[in-house]
Amino acid sequence: MCGRFALSADAESIFAHFALTRHVVLTPRHNIAPSQVIPTIRTPGQLEFLVWGLRPKWLKEDQNSFINARMETIEDKPAFKYAFKHQRCLVISNGYFEWRQIGNAKQPYFICLEHYGLFAFAAIWDNDTCAILTKPASQPAIARVHERMPVILTPDHYATWLNLKATSLELQTCMLSEKLPNFKVFPVSTKVGNPKNDFAECIKPLQ
Repeated sequence: MCGRFALSADAESIFAHFALTRHVVLTPRHNIAPSQVIPTIRTPGQLEFLVWGLRPKWLKEDQNSFINARMETIEDKPAFKYAFKHQRCLVISNGYFEWRQIGNAKQPYFICLEHYGLFAFAAIWDNDTCAILTKPASQPAIARVHERMPVILTPDHYATWLNLKATSLELQTCMLSEKLPNFKVFPVSTKVGNPKNDFAECIKPLQ
């Protein structure tokens, strides 16, 4: 699953990587949690803000939102299949957190590219909210921490994911791509467990 992530890159790098035309003020964030407003892309070149936690219009007020959606059942689950076909987006990130049980405690790890490089999670949206897709962990270093990981797209698949005319086969190809570079996985401070802690220490390796 994916329950926390970061977007600590500077705004200029984000605008350049995703070829964005609308420049807005973006503050580095080191510990993004569900229910918060996050930067996304629903249309190529346009930055938009959605709430993390999918709440379709039919969802009752007392029901929990969906922060993740499994890739394996995305085309079949009533909660997700319409959005998967018609309402896809990119969630901008440069790293995410996962927890590993060690003895009686859970140790958080940060998972990122070299030099905290930018990438995008495959996501779906509805009613100005969104959910990040997940799949079985495809890299050994990640699988040692958790059996699942977010669906991470390579830049050459961004346009396909946002193309509402893309076929199911094309979308599956995006989600199952093996062209991802190797991710770094390292333990970080347990302070990340509190979403109020949003500072650079959250994504720095433990000394």
